[in-house]
Amino acid sequence: MTLAAAAQIPASWQRGHRLAALGLTAGLLAVGLWGAPGMTAQLVVLALTVALLGLPHGAVDHLQGRALLRPRLAGAWPAGFAGVYVGAAVLVIAGWAAAPPVLLLAFLALAILHFGAEDVEQDRLLATRAGRLAEGLLRGSIPVAGPVLFHPSATGQLFSLLTPGTSLQTIFAVVQAAALPATVLLSGASGLMIWAAWRNRGLLAAELGALLLLVAVLPPLLAFAGYFCFWHAPRHSLSVIARIAPRDFRDGLRRFTASAIALTSLTIALAALAWILLDGGSQPARASVQVVFAGLAALTVPHVGLAIASARAGCTTDDTPN
Repeated sequence: MTLAAAAQIPASWQRGHRLAALGLTAGLLAVGLWGAPGMTAQLVVLALTVALLGLPHGAVDHLQGRALLRPRLAGAWPAGFAGVYVGAAVLVIAGWAAAPPVLLLAFLALAILHFGAEDVEQDRLLATRAGRLAEGLLRGSIPVAGPVLFHPSATGQLFSLLTPGTSLQTIFAVVQAAALPATVLLSGASGLMIWAAWRNRGLLAAELGALLLLVAVLPPLLAFAGYFCFWHAPRHSLSVIARIAPRDFRDGLRRFTASAIALTSLTIALAALAWILLDGGSQPARASVQVVFAGLAALTVPHVGLAIASARAGCTTDDTPN
C-alpha cells in the first residue's frame, strides 16, 4: 500500500501535464536566473500559486471522505468527516505551537513520503516493490533535500521562522548535518534521471532533471512553489478528475472545480485571518512563512491519513454528482 489513493491518470493527460509543467518550470527558472527576486516577491509568488494551484487538490478530499464514510454513517457523514479532518488539523497546529522543531521535522519526513508515493503511483521507473519504495523516497526527497544542500543559509533562515525559540546556531547545525544525507538522496535521484533517459523514458527524465535544476538554482520558497504547484498538486488533481470523469476531461475539470471552490475559498479566508493574528502587517515574512507551511502541514496530515484509510478500505474518490 502507498500513501496515495488515486485513479490512474490517462497517458495523454499525463503527457499534457508534464509538458505544461516543464514549460512553467522553465519560465520560473528564467525569472530566477534573470535576477534574484526579493523576499516579498518570493512570498507573493508562493502565496498566489499555493492558493490557486495548490489548495484545490486537497479541497476535494470530501469526495474521498464521502466514499469512505457514507456507507458507514449515511447522512451523518459530513459531520464525521469534518470532525476528524478539522480535528487532525487543529492537533497539528497545537503541536506546532508546543514543539515547533519536532513538528517541522515530522512534516518534512511526511512530505517526502507523500510526494514520492504520489509521483510513483502515477508513473514509476522501477518495477519491484522494493524498487518502488526506493524510487518514491528518492523522488519525494528532491523538494526537501535540494534546498538543504544547495541553499543551506536561506533554508536555515526559513526554518528559524518556523521554529520560534530555537537558536539559529542549532538550526544551522542541523542543516549542516543534513547535507550528507541530502547529497546521497539527490545523487540517487540523479541516478534515476540517467536511468530513465537510458530506458528511453524521456519525459520522466526531463521531469527529474527539471526538478533537480529547480531546487539547485532557485531560492527555497520559489523552488517549493514550483514543485508543489506545478507538479504535485496538479498531478493529484488530475487523478481525482480521472476518477470523476475518466473519458471527459472538460466535464471532470468542471465538476472538480465545483467541488473544490468552496473549501479552497474557506481555506484562503482562514489563512488571511491567521496572517492578521500573527501580526503580518509588521512582520510579513514571518507571518507568511508560518501561515503557508504550518497551514500546509495541518492540511497534509488529514489529507494523507484519508488516503491511507481509503486505500485500506478499497475506495478512492466518490464520483457521484454533488
